[in-house]
Amino acid sequence: MTIKIPKWLILCIVAFFLSSGSRLVNDLFEFSKNLEIFSAVYKEVGDKYVDEVPPGKLAKTAISAMLASLDPYTVFFSEYQAEEALIERQGEYGGVGCRVIYRDKFPVISEIIEGYAFDKADIRIGDIITQVGPANNLQSTENANQEFIFEQFRGAPESQFTVLIKRGNESLTKNIVRTNVKTKSVPYAGMISNNIGYIKLDEFGQQCSNEIEIELKKLQSSHDLKGLVLDLRNNGGGLLNEAVNIVGLFVGENKLVVSLKGKNQEGPKKWITSSPAVAPNLPLVVLVNKNSASASEVVSGSLQDMDRAVIVGQTSFGKGLVQNYSTLPYRTQMKITTARYYTPSGRCIQKLQYDDKDEFGKASVKSNEQKKIFKTKNGRIVYDAGGIDPDVFLPLFDGAQLIQWLEKEFFIFDWSNKYMQSHPEYLKNPESIQSNFTQYQSDFEQFISTKGPKIMQKNWQNHLRKQGADTFWTQQMGLYTIDEKKLTNFLSTGLTSNKNPIATQLQLALYKRCFKAEKYFYNSLKIDKEIGHCIDILIAPERIKMILKQ
Repeated sequence: MTIKIPKWLILCIVAFFLSSGSRLVNDLFEFSKNLEIFSAVYKEVGDKYVDEVPPGKLAKTAISAMLASLDPYTVFFSEYQAEEALIERQGEYGGVGCRVIYRDKFPVISEIIEGYAFDKADIRIGDIITQVGPANNLQSTENANQEFIFEQFRGAPESQFTVLIKRGNESLTKNIVRTNVKTKSVPYAGMISNNIGYIKLDEFGQQCSNEIEIELKKLQSSHDLKGLVLDLRNNGGGLLNEAVNIVGLFVGENKLVVSLKGKNQEGPKKWITSSPAVAPNLPLVVLVNKNSASASEVVSGSLQDMDRAVIVGQTSFGKGLVQNYSTLPYRTQMKITTARYYTPSGRCIQKLQYDDKDEFGKASVKSNEQKKIFKTKNGRIVYDAGGIDPDVFLPLFDGAQLIQWLEKEFFIFDWSNKYMQSHPEYLKNPESIQSNFTQYQSDFEQFISTKGPKIMQKNWQNHLRKQGADTFWTQQMGLYTIDEKKLTNFLSTGLTSNKNPIATQLQLALYKRCFKAEKYFYNSLKIDKEIGHCIDILIAPERIKMILKQ
């Protein structure tokens, strides 16, 4: 089998270099030399390797390895992946309105979007999809990849398909009519105390700034609004222009929000607000955590630099890199890092330094001594290279690490599904969940007592294997065992000493399976201690002034 690199690709690359200035022309020889070497290696493998090698797979492996050497955000998209990325950015598609995860080789529903096809068909969180497709040609989903599942779920509005689901001991057949799904970036907005409003932003999708503006105006018109919590926890970012527009709602027009700097940065280098403020003087708290990234940090960082909001929570993720999408042949795409962004004070909050990696390819992190000092509008000190440090730091609650492990291993997810299947009465009376605190906590402890220690032992052995640098050490790890009784006691002690925070997470998981979105948020916010801290700040105007003038 002969593999050739198309001439048009080489010509396009050469044309790019010739049109990009003298510096790049000087690099043309080096680039052409290495491209020729790669072409020769690619051809030799295709012609002479002992086994048949799919050329597409070989090229994709080479591309993935090349991009992985840069940063995790520069990636190549196949034709299908490019379409999915476009859908994700646009937030609108023909489909069913759900999210899935994989458990024991099958896709399991992890979220249902209210009002769409799966919701109308009474498909629930925890339902296992066992077969999917046209009614006369159902296919098993066992070990099916995500691409196959999405292809089945998505399609033209009003088109139909069938799913077989397993719910506990029941097997159910559901006929599904696809609908036009438009995901909202703002899943909830409302009042959390007499005069304090709340807006949750899940992602920076298209028109999310309009969503926030609409909800903000509703709160202003229907209540005596004295303060607002903008919740950006677990918001991984999205569209930069939407972040700039959101900042503009609180600071007004002609304010610099972010500056971009890159080798060949295209488009605006300075992003400035363009619309009058909707709430220029409203006391504002922005709530962040370690998963608040990118556009979330543009909003929180710029508002902090302008001393316009109090940032509350934990230090944010630290993603100060900007990506753009490039169209490639055969309807493929790549997302490529093109610039670093800088907040109004001049700081770049990028934490991991991908241009400075150790011998194992791990990106470096600047020490506190290496970080540069910048100042906000009022002269408060802030730092670069480490995310957004909150003005009011809220330490993680006791038991946070244990709960993170329970969620990572899907203990809370699996238990919640099982518990709801054996207690369907909660669907009719979800308010009774809170009164049965002791019952479901005891049930969870019993549920985890059998699986927990085995999973912990497996995790520990896997961790040890990763530390083994030679074959002999790695082989010995199979012989390494841990006293299961000690693990059981260790886990039991952790569950006992963290009963209250764990019970809160269990309660939230059950709420999610019983309530529609609005009622779920309303009830979950009442038991969210971080929200309580935000309210305490907003009802004390003098405290806000002190924080912003420090």
